[in-house]
Amino acid sequence: MNYFAHLHIAAETDTSWLGNLLGDFPVEPSSLDEDLLMGWRLHQQVDVMVDQHESSLAFRSMPRKGRRRFAGIVQDIAMDYWLIQYWDRFSTVPLGRFCDQAVVELSKDKERSPDRLFNMISSLEQHNWLSSLGTHEGVEKAICSIMRRWQHGHYLQDFLDELPDVIQQAEEPFLSLYPDLLDFVAEETKSGKGK
Repeated sequence: MNYFAHLHIAAETDTSWLGNLLGDFPVEPSSLDEDLLMGWRLHQQVDVMVDQHESSLAFRSMPRKGRRRFAGIVQDIAMDYWLIQYWDRFSTVPLGRFCDQAVVELSKDKERSPDRLFNMISSLEQHNWLSSLGTHEGVEKAICSIMRRWQHGHYLQDFLDELPDVIQQAEEPFLSLYPDLLDFVAEETKSGKGK
């Protein structure tokens, strides 16, 4: 899952919105405040669960130009796309209100974030682009952003070349995986394992 799903999970589990994003940024967990650490740990647990889920394994093995080894990166972004498409199935909060709430919650903790996340929150404060992750253009921008930052980013070009097909391939895996993921995070936070 990418940013949008991690924010949804933060809202669903009443854990730190910033903490739930920190798993995608370089941080030293021992330096985090307890609320951020709890969100960071939940992010890590989510990533492991998603990577091991049968739907993720199926998505990574689907025929396409892009290398299977890097398909999980693109899957995370495509899952955000499908969460936005099926938003009403997973939330009673209108999409626009949720996106606004996400920026408010992230802004509250902005000063406790690493530089790159600080800059991302500042970008969201200027123009809330979260709902654009539910568009083909938003998916493309997210992948291109990774390509610019990551030394192996050029390997993602094959996925961009087939982007409409890749997004479509992620729909069924998303619909199978996401309800399981929500059950998983509810159980993790209820039992206190995320602590």
